[in-house]
Amino acid sequence: MTLPVVELGLNRPLDIEITKVTQPFWAGLTEGLFKVVKCSDCGRLSFPPRAICPQCHCRACQWVSVSGWGTLYSITKVHNSPAIYGILSPMRVAIIDLEEGLRVVTRMLPDGREPPLDSPVQMVITQHPDGFHYAARPLVFAG
Repeated sequence: MTLPVVELGLNRPLDIEITKVTQPFWAGLTEGLFKVVKCSDCGRLSFPPRAICPQCHCRACQWVSVSGWGTLYSITKVHNSPAIYGILSPMRVAIIDLEEGLRVVTRMLPDGREPPLDSPVQMVITQHPDGFHYAARPLVFAG
């Protein structure tokens, strides 16, 4: 599934280190895909990307795309962040339970609302002048 792209006029606050292990993930973002590692032996999904399955320690892994749909597990607002985050502060950091059974920590895009726990969210690709990143956004909810 291709994820929505949200254009942000600011550079990413931190440089991204693209390694042999993470390169397929970052390449996937440029194609609108949120890719995670799936163990070829036990089937466990892993994020962030790693070369060895954290469950069975197998080195045979493949890349799969996830839907990006999930549920808000936890959220907090970070008021005192490093100066490099500048205009992005304060920022909301969330833990998302993706429908594929994977838990992801990400930034929650601001929209003026405080989504309740267990509310539906969607992962999005954020496009910056210096490249791509990812975040989540709340879906419409009553309240």
